[in-house]
Amino acid sequence: MSSFSESALEKKLTELSSSQQSVQTLSLWIIHHRKHSGLIVKVWHRELKKAKSSRKLTFLYLANDVIQNSKKKGPEFTKDFETVLVDACSHVTYFGYNDGVIRL
Repeated sequence: MSSFSESALEKKLTELSSSQQSVQTLSLWIIHHRKHSGLIVKVWHRELKKAKSSRKLTFLYLANDVIQNSKKKGPEFTKDFETVLVDACSHVTYFGYNDGVIRL
């Protein structure tokens, strides 16, 4: 796996698609770099807010996958995402009005 940097994460988030494979691949990379969980969640939250409305739901899919699959490795992501998820969901609900979010 490639090494962690904030710019590498930003690039990967920019390239993230809504396909299951894309979400799972990035999720595995993020979990591999869990020692940077605080920074990862901060960047994820910032990039979610900058993303086009059509991509915002994909960010929530990614967060869900990371939280669910990282529980075996430790509580880092559960604790770090806990601090931003309410705001993130509110943001997606408010700014993400498209078919994907209405489906939520």
